[in-house]
Amino acid sequence: MIIWQIVGVGLLTLVATLIMKENLQEASLPVLLAGLLVILAMILEPLELLWEAFREFGHISGIQIAYLELMGKVLGTAFLAGLGADIARDCQQEALAAKIDLAGKVVIIVLSLPVLKAVLRGLLGVLPK
Repeated sequence: MIIWQIVGVGLLTLVATLIMKENLQEASLPVLLAGLLVILAMILEPLELLWEAFREFGHISGIQIAYLELMGKVLGTAFLAGLGADIARDCQQEALAAKIDLAGKVVIIVLSLPVLKAVLRGLLGVLPK
């Protein structure tokens, strides 16, 4: 299973980062980022499978592909903002992490506006005038 490989890379990155922090602090961040990139590269194939499953579910259920794409963008934004904030927290930059979290939330709300408009239009169409 791929999870064992991911956990292995994560643990190796953790150990290497901790050793680097004690001996050569400037090199610990690049080691951490390299480990993160390796893990992200490892999950690309499962993410592609997940996206194809969403497309199939959308086709079966009749949901418009635009809504599924929007859901993918929202999920991607949430994951990327969380990753960026976690990296900032690892570097003891709490204020930066909070701003990255806030930016992710704002972007998610902006991405969700078309769905919110469609829901509002649907509700207004059902309610008596």
